[in-house]
Amino acid sequence: MGPKPMTSLDPTTTAERRGELFGVHIPELQLSDEEYRAGFVAAALEPGETYVELGSGHGRGLRIAALEFEARATGIEYLEDANERALATAERSGVAHLVRVVRDDLRRYDPAHADVVHMHLGPAFHDVLAPRLERLLTSGARVIAAGWQVPGWLPLEHALDTWDGGYVYRPADPRMHATWGASYELGGIVVHELQVHADLEAIEVRLVGSGTNATISARRAARGQSIYVEVPAAHGGPLEAWARCRSGRFTRRGQPKRPAT
Repeated sequence: MGPKPMTSLDPTTTAERRGELFGVHIPELQLSDEEYRAGFVAAALEPGETYVELGSGHGRGLRIAALEFEARATGIEYLEDANERALATAERSGVAHLVRVVRDDLRRYDPAHADVVHMHLGPAFHDVLAPRLERLLTSGARVIAAGWQVPGWLPLEHALDTWDGGYVYRPADPRMHATWGASYELGGIVVHELQVHADLEAIEVRLVGSGTNATISARRAARGQSIYVEVPAAHGGPLEAWARCRSGRFTRRGQPKRPAT
């Protein structure tokens, strides 16, 4: 039996049927130069850093990153004609030595060397790429998500204040992996919500100063979920969330929950 015929109601693209994530260029999704610059400033892109753009299209962002921010820019794009145009643009701008393009499937490309990753692909693609980025990037790497939020990730507050065109994240930074939510007391027990912003395993909450751990509702959680922590009301010290993520590291997540003053 051959492939299922395409219909106007079928959301699957030809590229997806070939096992490719992308295969079309959508001009309406291209950012302006001003939006690229604003995102780079929000992410504090520095000279000499490695910038990787997932879905680099015609190379506008690569040129700006290299020419104006003096970064080493790599574009990941499946369309050959787009890659050729991006390289020609870099050549005309005098930054060909700082720009390269890679024809690859975004799901397979390894961004571990990147200081800043840029993606402007739509919320579904951001969601698909998120687990790989939080697993492979270094803790100091920033991710620019232009236009759409990444479900479950915690954006950097300073970037929210300086740029309204998207979000900046540090998805591999343990300090960004959990935040404390609401608390309430019930029968001598205080219940704390712990909001999880990365895929975490072997979660435990330590009662600092007591040498014991709190009771928790789950020992693992996916990005965007919450778990609930039960602590005796008599415990007046801080709480620390610890976990092992997909990379195998077991470290403290988020900031300590300190008692109300």
